[in-house]
Amino acid sequence: MATSADALRILQSLVRRTASARVPYGSLLSYAEKYLARAADEDSSLEDFADNPANFLTAYLVDLEKQGQVALSYSDGAVTTVVYPRYYVDELEALYERVEDQPERPFPGDESLSTPIPPDQIHPVDVKTDFVRWLVRAESMEAPVVLRLMFPDGVNSMLISSRMLSAKLPKLSVQKLRQYLRSERNAGYMRSKLASIFRQREMAMKDMLASILTTPDQALKTVFSPTDFTFHFWTQLSSTLIKEYSQKKDKLVEEHGHCQAAYLIGYYNVHHRGAQQRTRERETALRQLETRLRQSPYTFTISDIHGFTDQRGVVLTKKYSLDDVNTYIADRIKPPDESSLPPMIRVRSVDGKEYYLYRNYVPHVTVEHVFAMRRELRDHYVESWKTALQRHHRPPEMGDEQAFEKAVEARLRESDPLLHTLLNYNLLYLSRKEGNVPSDLAEELDELFHPREQRLQPLPQVFNLDRKKLAADAKLLLPFWQAVPIVSAFVMLLKRVFMGITEEERLSRQERRRARRSRGAFAAATSATTMRYRPDDSGSDSRPREPVHETPEDQRPSALSSSASRRAQIARFKGVVRDLQREYVHPGSTPEKTLDELAERWNPLLDPVAKEHLVEDINSLARDFLRRMKVSFRLVPPTRERVNEWAERLCRNEAFSQIRRRDDLKEYLKLYMLTILDK
Repeated sequence: MATSADALRILQSLVRRTASARVPYGSLLSYAEKYLARAADEDSSLEDFADNPANFLTAYLVDLEKQGQVALSYSDGAVTTVVYPRYYVDELEALYERVEDQPERPFPGDESLSTPIPPDQIHPVDVKTDFVRWLVRAESMEAPVVLRLMFPDGVNSMLISSRMLSAKLPKLSVQKLRQYLRSERNAGYMRSKLASIFRQREMAMKDMLASILTTPDQALKTVFSPTDFTFHFWTQLSSTLIKEYSQKKDKLVEEHGHCQAAYLIGYYNVHHRGAQQRTRERETALRQLETRLRQSPYTFTISDIHGFTDQRGVVLTKKYSLDDVNTYIADRIKPPDESSLPPMIRVRSVDGKEYYLYRNYVPHVTVEHVFAMRRELRDHYVESWKTALQRHHRPPEMGDEQAFEKAVEARLRESDPLLHTLLNYNLLYLSRKEGNVPSDLAEELDELFHPREQRLQPLPQVFNLDRKKLAADAKLLLPFWQAVPIVSAFVMLLKRVFMGITEEERLSRQERRRARRSRGAFAAATSATTMRYRPDDSGSDSRPREPVHETPEDQRPSALSSSASRRAQIARFKGVVRDLQREYVHPGSTPEKTLDELAERWNPLLDPVAKEHLVEDINSLARDFLRRMKVSFRLVPPTRERVNEWAERLCRNEAFSQIRRRDDLKEYLKLYMLTILDK
């Protein structure tokens, strides 16, 4: 079956015969009838077109007009004239083919065409202001158009097809400059002018002039991929040639061509230099993007990524496009094979947000969030169960392990949807296997895996939540009279009989007193909470370990012991700690001042920010060590020998290899650990 492409071929044939882009509709229809009468015998698909050419031709022309291939003129609703603009483009491109074969021929102008181009079919372009913009625009145009390039200083304008701007015209411009330099007089003049500019690069300048004469294609490559020298060379060559003829009023035909080529090469040089700089800026910005993606917090939404800024606060999307970012991410979330993780992971959390993070940081982010969530969950259940018990209500999860596990999962989904998604066995196993995970981080991650099955531990075990222990801690926070059921019932009865107040009013009045009574027990109970994990930059094991010393039965705090007994244990513990602390505090000073003085002595850094960070890292390591030893939780006071042993162990860590004043550091660690235990 015939298509609009068949009608276009008929129109093109008639346009070439008449040497005119404007064809009356009647002439086209008559020519189409004769054309189809011959062609239908050879091509059966044209039979329908040949049987009814008038109706089919009109429909095909309307379709071609929608495609931008033709322009139609109408009278009383009927097509009267058909214009084929591509004819002028074809004519121009044929003329440029002759210029390429004979470089001495001038660039085509209005006088070069046998058929004048209608003014409405020509797009005027001022070379000084619009040429570079058209270079970019022409690359994305589907259908070529005719351009009139207009030059200053009385230089003749020229006509050209838009699709010849990128490749054909630069080559022809270099050919024109080659024609100019073939004259020994012109070559000598140019060498003398450029020699005063390139005094330190005279040989390189002469080589470039020779390259234009002998290997113009190689010389043209330096326009498309300029260096600092070649960019300067082409700029000076074109400006020098233009100045030579700018004041001359009656220029020869070849002199017009030389000036046209000089202007064009100059602007091509500027355009490609700018494109090269933009490419470098884009590549630099993409490297900054990757650097930012590898920094804390390591997980980012796509809106976060689009909002990244450089060191000066400039949004990086001003240096690259959003398509560049999306392509960058799409390339990195593709896995190399079906059994491996891609370099970047995309995870969708339960709240619908999508996060991106590099595969190597999955273990780090997971463990960091687990440690933070351990403390939050413990505090949540202790406090919420305490409140429930105060209201004489026992939550179901407080007494049932399955209900407790479901409650933990629900709380995790609400508090940290990202961690809920990251706690995936396959994801964590592959990231642990394929990534370069430090030994200490790998050990923490392994604790999340089930020892015998290919799955993660139940969530209460992942977060170190002992339901019975949490219930006991919640009870410890209750007033004594409320912790004992018989006493609680008796007190409630007396309150109702003599005071006539409601339970809510009673809780409101006693809130501050209850907080004061339970503050000591609450501080002791929460001191064993998991501290936030900080990976060691060196990749070494930064967690000194000590065998767990069993506490005698008579010294262990019991959930059933009274508040008075618990407070007495805490008081004894703090008394021993403070006695040891005084041995390390300088006379007439305080623990805080002594710590600052010791830090000044062992800290080798000069930058105040880095200095503060180093102190905080060491403090975190000491807190993490005490947390693992569970010293304050067992309420077994340390001895001087144990404190010395702890400091020795910490100082042997590779993270302290650059600290030379070890004695001062040991004294600092001893005092700091005692200060922490005192709290």
